[in-house]
Amino acid sequence: MSETPAPPELPKDLKNWEVLRQKGKKRFILITGVLSYGVPMFVVMTFFVNRKSELMPEPLRLGISLVIWLLGGAAFGWIMWKLNEGRYQKFLAKQAPKP
Repeated sequence: MSETPAPPELPKDLKNWEVLRQKGKKRFILITGVLSYGVPMFVVMTFFVNRKSELMPEPLRLGISLVIWLLGGAAFGWIMWKLNEGRYQKFLAKQAPKP
C-alpha cells in the first residue's frame, strides 16, 4: 500500500500573508499603503525632494500633495493586496486534490 505524500507546507511568506489577510483588506490597505507608503512618501517628496527654497510650501500645494500621496498609498496597498492574494490563491489551487 502506498502512502500519499503530505501536502507541502505553506512557505513562510505565505504564512505571514495568511495572518495579514485575516485582519482584512481595508486594514491592510490603510496600514501598508496609506500609513507605511503614502505618508512617508508625502513627507520625503514634499519637504526634501521638491523643496524650492527654505520656505515652507504654501498650504494649497501641501494639501494637494497630501491628497495625491494618500491616494497613491491606497493604490499601492490595493495592488500589494491583489499580488499577495493572487500568489496565495495560486498556491492553494496547486495543493487542492485533483478530481
